[in-house]
Amino acid sequence: MRFESDKHLHSREHLLADDLSKMMAEPKKFAAYLGIAKLYYESDLRALARRVLEKEDLPHNARGKYFFAALRGLIKKPGVKFKKRKNKLPRSLLRGIRR
Repeated sequence: MRFESDKHLHSREHLLADDLSKMMAEPKKFAAYLGIAKLYYESDLRALARRVLEKEDLPHNARGKYFFAALRGLIKKPGVKFKKRKNKLPRSLLRGIRR
């Protein structure tokens, strides 16, 4: 059997986000996991995911919520910043909507 790579997973963060979203059974929240994959160290995220999966008293549908809540105790990577999002509408139209 030959391994076929997924062309959508083109960076280390994408692979980590894919692994985490599959572990927590939340494939539709890939973007959220990608965001935290860029903010936190991979070893810390994988260790936290293992701890969450080992909890026997935690329902399967609450794994993702518990995982994101437990992120508060982790240290972020230094110097990681996101691009600012641009408004899709021009300011002149936004002013008219607010009034």
